[in-house]
Amino acid sequence: MHAHLRLGASRRRCGTTRAQQDGDVAPMEGPTRKKTPASGGRGGSRPRRARVFTKSDGIQHLGSSQRAKKRPFPAPPTGGPPLRVLPIGGLGEIGMNCMLVGFYDRYVLVDAGLMFPDHEELGVQKVLPDTSFLAQWRDKIEAVIITHGHEDHIGALPWVVPALDPNTPIYASTFTMQLIQKRMKEFNLWNHNRFCKFRIGGGHRFNAGPFEVETIRVTHSIPDCSGLILRSEGGTIVHTGDWKIDETPLDGHVFDRSAFEAVSKEGVTLFMSDSTNVLSSGRTVSEADVEKALIRRVMGHNGKGRVISTQFASNVHRLASIKKAADLSGRKMAFVGMSLRTYLEAAWKDGQAPFDPRELIEAEDIDKYDPNELLIVTTGSQGEPRAALTLASYGGSRFLNFRNDDLLLYSAKMIPGNEGKVMDMMNRVAGMGPTIAMGRGECLHTSGHACHDELEEVLRLVKPQHFLPVHGETAFLYAHANLARQSANVQHTSVIRNGQMLGVAPLRSGRQYSSLGSMSMLGDVKLTPFYNDGENGTGTSEELAIEERMRVAVEGVVVVSVAVTKPEPSPSSEVGDVDDKDQGTLKGNIRITTRAMWTDGGRLIVEMQKSAEAAVRRMPLDVTLLQLERTVADMVRRTCVQYCKKRPDVIVTAHFATQDEEQEHFRSVKNKLGKKKTPADYRRNNSRSSRGGGSSRRGHRSSTPKG
Repeated sequence: MHAHLRLGASRRRCGTTRAQQDGDVAPMEGPTRKKTPASGGRGGSRPRRARVFTKSDGIQHLGSSQRAKKRPFPAPPTGGPPLRVLPIGGLGEIGMNCMLVGFYDRYVLVDAGLMFPDHEELGVQKVLPDTSFLAQWRDKIEAVIITHGHEDHIGALPWVVPALDPNTPIYASTFTMQLIQKRMKEFNLWNHNRFCKFRIGGGHRFNAGPFEVETIRVTHSIPDCSGLILRSEGGTIVHTGDWKIDETPLDGHVFDRSAFEAVSKEGVTLFMSDSTNVLSSGRTVSEADVEKALIRRVMGHNGKGRVISTQFASNVHRLASIKKAADLSGRKMAFVGMSLRTYLEAAWKDGQAPFDPRELIEAEDIDKYDPNELLIVTTGSQGEPRAALTLASYGGSRFLNFRNDDLLLYSAKMIPGNEGKVMDMMNRVAGMGPTIAMGRGECLHTSGHACHDELEEVLRLVKPQHFLPVHGETAFLYAHANLARQSANVQHTSVIRNGQMLGVAPLRSGRQYSSLGSMSMLGDVKLTPFYNDGENGTGTSEELAIEERMRVAVEGVVVVSVAVTKPEPSPSSEVGDVDDKDQGTLKGNIRITTRAMWTDGGRLIVEMQKSAEAAVRRMPLDVTLLQLERTVADMVRRTCVQYCKKRPDVIVTAHFATQDEEQEHFRSVKNKLGKKKTPADYRRNNSRSSRGGGSSRRGHRSSTPKG
């Protein structure tokens, strides 16, 4: 059977793959209880049952993310270069790593990550890849392979998995699968038949779609990180995942140079490598050096009060260093922040935890201990609004209140874009009295991504025919491609963006598909990211009104209510109460409310009301309410531009006034003109009171200033 034709058994449940029969891949079994509980109360006498907070019934959170749009696939099913790469996310940005890798018309999806929003995406908590494209072409996607458990690699799975064929398997390492299982249960999407665990390194292989997959052990800032070797009849692809070279990793799992050397001898058709730190010179600091710095700082605070540390919750290796420092200084350890326990318990269930979660004291018991015997680890290193450290900086945490004798260790890096939030938070903390240790000179953190010299070393090690930089901003990708050409003598490199399909063929074929050598652009598709507001709201930027949110925040909102009164023939005794020049024109009883705007002590509102009233008077008697609303909105907006150079969103609701509203309007006009009420006015008021009636606006407070 030709390799480029779809095999009937290519997409099947984990329990029936050839690789599993060989012992390399195992289906994810249902929940099992270990004799040693994963967590418990103080002393470990009783195991604490893990709670699963349900966020969706499996459908509620999806919104419009599964509605397939009719878009052509950006590559022909046959002909041209056999190897294809289509990034869905992760190129030209940090995060949302998601990529289709294929052999002719058969594909696997490598990673399914999300991206965190920037300051312009107000109210958004997650940015997701274009799952509607995946839903449209689900028949081409035969497997999902996850390289490791960071959110920018697994966070979009609750939206990606429903977009795929129900039988498409998902492969991940054992620790990563613990994180995935918890996440999928929160969204009611867990199905143990679809989720397959693989072992990392050791030459273990399994089949996924058109590829024979071998995993490579790489070091990173979370356990169980793997690179991928994807072998097919069309050539071999190597994908590093996120990585660095740590010569002295705390868990003993070293970067597997030998695997890269071995695949280099076979011949690597296409090499894809993480570009995040390409602009950082030298090499990354080992986690062992950070451990020494943490121990030094903690020991130096003995007898002086509490030690509080903040870090990325996923860095289980860092937790091991903190625990070692706590043990050496005779301190007990507590977590303040749920995500810390989530990662530690996942590692414990997988047998990779540096210590038993039952050794932790509960957050609510912190105040029962001598401050000199406490080491507290908290979340919130990036200034997240609801994280424990941020709440404590405002004095709003139930468990953590800062003291003058506290030492705060900032064992993390400020992610680009978060600098302002983090420094504001640290300024608030400093004002409460604690000593703060942070900065490069303290050596309390190291990156999980390879720097310039490490990237160059691995390029020289692999010796690929073609190179495609991935994971990073556009400037990072170009810098990495230049590094490959200049330092590793890789002649065929390319930089692409999300939605561009790149085709690659082995050089030994002797066929040239474009001026790039054996690399060619096969097609392009416009991808639309999806946004999630943290609950069930998922949609495009238009559906979630992302631009409108920012415009409202910057320019403000004006709400105008217009009760329109048409002129009617009236007895001369009553008509004489208003000016003759107003006869035969529309009148409007106008109320104006503003939000997020400077009103100059109400003067702007007065000007807007005058312009709105003038607009109503100029309208013909047969005007429709829609025309009136548009005219009033335009006049109010013009007034704002002239007065304060702002262009707010103006919302006008107009209706024809009821009899009670007309009478209220006439009374307001009389009061402004200083007129006295006529006997007819009193008779009408008494008549309404006897019927129990009154103005439909009774009890309503207008924000329009009087006069």
